[in-house]
Amino acid sequence: MRAILEIAIPLLLPALLYWLYLRLQEKRGRPVREVPVSWLAAIGVFFVLIVLGAGWLGGSEPPSGKYIPPSVVDGKVVPGHFEEDGQSQ
Repeated sequence: MRAILEIAIPLLLPALLYWLYLRLQEKRGRPVREVPVSWLAAIGVFFVLIVLGAGWLGGSEPPSGKYIPPSVVDGKVVPGHFEEDGQSQ
């Protein structure tokens, strides 16, 4: 699902928007100049780079502390979590 959100949608969005623009212009009876597919692909790649760059720059810091894996306590699943070390930085 993450690949679809981060790669497929930004890559295909320019082509979809251009297709909608063409349909709208056809309904209005206006002539339209065709755009090369390479332009749409380049804009899509640019959008993908923006999305991946934003994810990289806006990513969170790795959690600190000790990881406690999921376990079963009294018949209930306790999800994995991090516990603080107790050490000051």
